[in-house]
This record gives sequence, structure tokens and C-alpha cells, in this order.
Amino acid sequence: MKQNNINKTFKTELEKLKQMSIEDRLWYIWEYYKLQIFAFFLVIFLLYEAGACIYRNLQDTMLYCVTVNETSLLSSDFSVVQKEFEEKNGFDKTWKKNTIFDCSLSVDDSNKEVYDQYYNTASNIKLTSLLATDTVDVLITVPQMFSYYTAQNACLDLSSFLSEDLYEKLEKENRLLTAIDGNGNKIHTGISLDDSYLSSKLPLSDGSSLSVCTDKNHPDVIQDFIKYCLWGN
Repeated sequence: MKQNNINKTFKTELEKLKQMSIEDRLWYIWEYYKLQIFAFFLVIFLLYEAGACIYRNLQDTMLYCVTVNETSLLSSDFSVVQKEFEEKNGFDKTWKKNTIFDCSLSVDDSNKEVYDQYYNTASNIKLTSLLATDTVDVLITVPQMFSYYTAQNACLDLSSFLSEDLYEKLEKENRLLTAIDGNGNKIHTGISLDDSYLSSKLPLSDGSSLSVCTDKNHPDVIQDFIKYCLWGN
């Protein structure tokens, strides 16, 4: 009986629509079925988000790189570097491996107030949570923020992270940068990107540096990325 009523209602509505002009049909459908239309698109959106979440969880992030206060850098610039690095390492050949390059973060330093306060706070919270969960592998930033994050113990001592050959090569090229960590120790936590391959590809600030934030994910990929940034290898 219920099925018959549904069929009868459907036929009645269909007959009404057939007798209307196109404008009247559109008005009628919107006026009487907008809640159903909203519900339909909401279900589609939720299914898409659920699928995207499952897809991301199945992927292995091989490198997570963020820049802080590189104000001239656009995501379109960074995407070129991301694509090239992925191709060099074969990550583009499988959907299971990906990289994340985020240049959206701006954090106000103690010397100037140039960033919107709300955006600054949101960026700070986001980066702090990413660092606390060992999500960020590599940090690229300007001199003031390099010193700040080293003082917050957010950057690894490169003498204990890098391979001996790579460390010696960087030392020979005078690329190793020192800063004071949270315990008052002067350690190498940065690599100068001046006159590097990366600086030829991106509009980096003068004195920008690269720091390593964790060794818990893919340390070999991080070292490959350092070589890529400096020499394009």
C-alpha cells in the first residue's frame, strides 16, 4: 500500500511538471524540494570528505615541508618544486606515497608587527601542533624565526642527524648555521639556502635556512631533499 501511494504521488508530481513552463518547473522544484536538494548535496559532500579522508590515511607522507614567513613564496611556486622532487624520487609513480609542501604559515616575530593577529595566531597554533606530533620533517624560514625555533628545541642537531659525508660537505661549503637551543647549547640546526638550487627556483628571502624537525618519519628522504635543495641532485 505504501509503495502504491509513493508511485501515485510521483506520477501526480510528474504530471504537474509536464504542464508547466521551464521557468515554472524550476520555481516549483526549488520551492517544494529545496530541503531535499540541500540534503542530497550534503550527502554527496560528506561521502566525498569521507572518501578523501580514507584516501589520505592510505597514503604514506614521505616528506612534510613547511615554510614560515617566506612572504614572497606562492603555493604555485612551491608546487613546481614538489613535482620535481617527487619525480626524482619516484613518488609520482604510485598514489600510496605523497609529499606535503605548505607555504601558508606566517608567524609574527618580536621585531615587527606586520601580520594580521588572527592569522598569526592560527598559524602559530597549527605549526606548534604539527611540530609537537612530529609531523613536520623540514622547516624553511627566515633568520629570526630560525633562531626562535632552535631556542624552542624544534630543530635537530644536524651533527647527529646527517650522514658523515653530507655533514662534511656542508661544513666545507660553510652552509651550516648555528643557534642557541633551549638548553643554552650552541649547535648546528640550520643549512643556508643562499645561492642554492632551491633559491634559484623560488623567491626565498635573503638568509633563509633549512632545518630538520624530526628523524622519526623518513630520514633518508629528508637527506635526499637537502641534497635536492642545495644542488638539485
